[in-house]
Amino acid sequence: MKKVIKKYGFIAAAICVGFPVLSSIIIGNESDPYGIGEIVGYSSIVVAMSLVYFAMRTFRDKENDGHISFGQGMKIGSMIAVFGGIAFGIYNLVFVTIIDPEFNEKYFADQMGLERGTEEFQTQFTELMETGGFMYTVTGGTLLMFFTVFLIGFVLSVVSSLILKTEKTQPAL
Repeated sequence: MKKVIKKYGFIAAAICVGFPVLSSIIIGNESDPYGIGEIVGYSSIVVAMSLVYFAMRTFRDKENDGHISFGQGMKIGSMIAVFGGIAFGIYNLVFVTIIDPEFNEKYFADQMGLERGTEEFQTQFTELMETGGFMYTVTGGTLLMFFTVFLIGFVLSVVSSLILKTEKTQPAL
């Protein structure tokens, strides 16, 4: 089981981080970067977390004699979701602290239709940060990205476990 979790977990992590990085390199940040970024980001998460199903099937068919319990499936799927979540969380951390430290302010300005540097922007952004703008902090954004990936992976783990579970038959006496 550990071998399957590691293999598919690392592949899922690579997809979660690789798609957004490649998209930034190829497309850049010229036209509607937030809309494109969200599409690429969520697509990469769904593609990566769909590996949960294939990991469970591989474990069932190749390592466990055609059997997998709901619990085994959940363990495999949840651990792969943790791999992907950690990778995407770290990617977010690096992105907002090193690559684009002003990302949160720029994203807020874009979402609110405000121009950065104006008094209205400063007032609204300061108010948000004082009254619960946790998701716009480095820690909040990183945790949000981890849990987004993990929750999508968890839901796909439940569905895949229900689809793939098999009962072990007892040999006849």
